[in-house]
Amino acid sequence: MKKLFFTVMFAITISMQAQIHHYFYVDVEDEQKFEEVFEDYWLKVAQKAVDDGGIQGWSVWKKQRKTNNYKYIVLFNFKDMEQYTNDWGFDALKATGVPYKHIDFEWNVFREDTYRVVTSVPGTYNYVVVNYGKPDDMNKQLKFEVEFIAPVMKKMVANKFRGQTGWNVQQKIYPSGSEEKFTMFVVDGYATMADAMKSFDTEYGKDYYAGWYPYLKKVHGEKTMENSLPNGFGYRPIYKRILKTN
Repeated sequence: MKKLFFTVMFAITISMQAQIHHYFYVDVEDEQKFEEVFEDYWLKVAQKAVDDGGIQGWSVWKKQRKTNNYKYIVLFNFKDMEQYTNDWGFDALKATGVPYKHIDFEWNVFREDTYRVVTSVPGTYNYVVVNYGKPDDMNKQLKFEVEFIAPVMKKMVANKFRGQTGWNVQQKIYPSGSEEKFTMFVVDGYATMADAMKSFDTEYGKDYYAGWYPYLKKVHGEKTMENSLPNGFGYRPIYKRILKTN
């Protein structure tokens, strides 16, 4: 699948006010040309779709240090399921006056996923650490995130604790099934690459979670709650946002 996936009207973004996010995981050989074509051409197409109310937003994220089979995520977001399932108005000719068939560039779509935002602490950031997981009990994990973690994160983000400036939890809608490797993820937003990298740095002899405890106690006192990720998150890459609509 190459240029064709734009013809099929796809959706995605990382505006934390959106309810439905649709992700395309993309691999390319020429990264510089990919970024130029998306900035000069597809950003205009996406902005026109936003302005016309077909989608709520659009962005492109670059994985920092490629792993697996993709280097970029192209993301459209929607305010609800109705907008997601309607005509997105992604019309290249109308937006630019140039049919996409004249754009001499190809890419490969590794996979695509649709997620719903379950809870969030909105913020402004250019880097995200995406914590992918597959809970034993999804309802139990989401209850943990919404009722126990979200109130703590609200205070931590407000104080930019360890440089964190945003947070959200997303649950996979489609595709689904026992063969899916990940079924949800938690997004930690940061202003800089340095702040994002620090979230991985658990130096020997130091209690990485020491700063977390005062926030936890202030919000919940002695209350505790179990999660449903006994082995933690299965994959934690960093992405940098390189393009977005207004």
